[in-house]
Amino acid sequence: MPYNKNNYPNSLKNLSSEVREKAIEILNKLLEEKKMDESIAIPTSISRAKDWASNRGKRIPKTQTDQKAHGKDLYVIPHDDGWAIKEEKALKASFVFYTKKEAVDKGRKIAKKENNSLIIQRKNGSIQKKISYNR
Repeated sequence: MPYNKNNYPNSLKNLSSEVREKAIEILNKLLEEKKMDESIAIPTSISRAKDWASNRGKRIPKTQTDQKAHGKDLYVIPHDDGWAIKEEKALKASFVFYTKKEAVDKGRKIAKKENNSLIIQRKNGSIQKKISYNR
């Protein structure tokens, strides 16, 4: 039998109207969808309704799982004058070196200092290696 605002178990009578309404809603769902026994469903619905009320105004903090917690990635890329270090989405190279080794060494130092990743490319532009210095 579904409960409503006027017809509900005695154990819900001492709850505030807001919590009682939520408890009734939860109770009906537990009884209908979960086929839960009333002796278990009533205290469960009260507990969940109280939790709902206490957490109702709280904001849930956003996690940074989908966001980078560091700066822009650095790339060691082929350049007309040798090898360059370029930040992610930058139009120009930050540094240009004659050898790839010099560019990689400098890129590692910068990436380590700024908690970034260093992506090293081959002469043809394909990715050779990715080194992450994220903490």
